[in-house]
Amino acid sequence: PLLTAVLAGSAMTALAAPLPVTDAVVSRSTATYDIEVHYPVTGLAPIDTEIKGFVDGNVDDFVGLAEEDLSGAGGGEPVEGMVYGLDIGYETARNDDAVFAALFSISMMTGGAPPNHDFETFNYLRPDGWRVYLPEIFDSRGLKKISELAIADLTRELTGPDGSSDPDWIKDGAGPAWANFADFILLSDALVIHFPPYQVAAYAAGPQEVTIPLDALVDFQRPDWRAPAASFDCARAGTAVEKAICSSVPPARLDREVSDAYANALDLAADDADREKVKSEQRAWIGTRDQSCGGDVACLTRVYDDRLAALKEASGG
Repeated sequence: PLLTAVLAGSAMTALAAPLPVTDAVVSRSTATYDIEVHYPVTGLAPIDTEIKGFVDGNVDDFVGLAEEDLSGAGGGEPVEGMVYGLDIGYETARNDDAVFAALFSISMMTGGAPPNHDFETFNYLRPDGWRVYLPEIFDSRGLKKISELAIADLTRELTGPDGSSDPDWIKDGAGPAWANFADFILLSDALVIHFPPYQVAAYAAGPQEVTIPLDALVDFQRPDWRAPAASFDCARAGTAVEKAICSSVPPARLDREVSDAYANALDLAADDADREKVKSEQRAWIGTRDQSCGGDVACLTRVYDDRLAALKEASGG
């Protein structure tokens, strides 16, 4: 009932049957790597195109890494006898007339022990397959509530004399930052957050999961999940730049990406001097952005893309 009311408020009242999901496979084996990837095909183009792009991007990046590291393509010495591995599987976490949601589990072996594990989630509104992100569903008060409930649950589960985590670790990995809750699944009655190994606990504890009833978040839902949600409150947009960012969903999402990448760069800074360097570069970029683009969305998109690439490169992403 809660989700139905929200969708109705967004003019999404039409019902649609569950999507017919078929399993697609990418399987490849060479002297330097093994790949086994499974992903869903639904027949709905917006969903299938994006998920296929996610799979292709992961496969291409992995192949490039394996060939550069092991075959000497990057200029180094070839490594004999080592094989990298990429394994991606998925779970159709929800498939009804309101939402299609998929949870991907990614395991990558690159010669170290243990393998790297990560998640990627996709949540789409029906019937058209519009992808929705957590900051578009809940407001900033909701972020604080999600963080509060997640920290309380993880603290109960993971701390204590024989615990695999500690309060500071949990507060860092589940603190009030949207990036901490990027791997979410929207069920009809609950929000499920997935945390990969290391985010909130030791690797040996494995991935963690927190389930939050939607009833606990009802007061924090945005009235229109398809409306732009920038890193700032669009209701208070005052400058030409802010109004342009809030004019449509793509620039608002790009603004959130840059904000998250900037926060990550600050977290990864080695010391106060490096941190101040990141801050100084961000301030300079904001000045250039405002002077160069004003309210020109196309210009803002180019400038944001460039800044996002620079932040990711600086953070090793």
